[in-house]
Amino acid sequence: MWKLAFCLFAVLDLRAEPKPSLQSQSPLVVEWSRWIELVRRKALEYSDTLPDFVCAQRTRRYAATAESATWQAQDVWEAELSYNQKAERYSHLRLNGKPSRRPLESLGGALSIGEFGSMLRTLFLPETQTEFWKEGEEPFQGTLSIIAGFKVSQERSSWTLSFKNSHSLRVAYRGKVWIDATNYQVLRITQQAVQLPATFPITYSETTTMFGYVSIPGLEGKRFLLPQGADLILQERQPPVRSRNVIEFRNYRKFTSDVRLVPE
Repeated sequence: MWKLAFCLFAVLDLRAEPKPSLQSQSPLVVEWSRWIELVRRKALEYSDTLPDFVCAQRTRRYAATAESATWQAQDVWEAELSYNQKAERYSHLRLNGKPSRRPLESLGGALSIGEFGSMLRTLFLPETQTEFWKEGEEPFQGTLSIIAGFKVSQERSSWTLSFKNSHSLRVAYRGKVWIDATNYQVLRITQQAVQLPATFPITYSETTTMFGYVSIPGLEGKRFLLPQGADLILQERQPPVRSRNVIEFRNYRKFTSDVRLVPE
């Protein structure tokens, strides 16, 4: 089994402040360093604004060999994912539609687990010393987005790749982040591990997370920025097998002590 721990979740109460106008606040007008600092400030508010909630996570897992570029379906696991008191928990695990009492970590294959808010938060922490630069602009989810490239050194990284509980490595990485030009919200993150040593059993790792605005029943009157889906691709060195996780998050609800989500 190989496991990659990374976070998918970040959320904000969009009522906190009015959207500034694109004309006055986008990097088209404002100095880039000042603008990215506004994005940083917004990202670092995430852990303090996460509400307690639950959602259903569905992960479809695929594999491919060096001889075939076609992804072959392996299995599907589902779980109720709850976030309460700044901690993430999985329960009611189902594997291929059947209830399973096995711990998530025992399923084998590639797993995508982590803590809410950590991926985005650590990317923007001052101590990470992430280098950002503007790569361009494009429409995204109905709004103008600013595309920022970034890179993080191994010394400052908090992203760790693990393989079969026998190898673990903190890795340097680079990627792109799509940012709503009008309110500094992150809409998409793609990051790829770089400079992996020849002796490490993983040769490639990339994650993409897509965010969207949703309402949570029980928290009426608020809209939150939450992950809608994610894609994880990894490749082993020997044998050269690739794995892919396609992840969906749905049915967000307010957390209560007796709530339970039943997979569709």
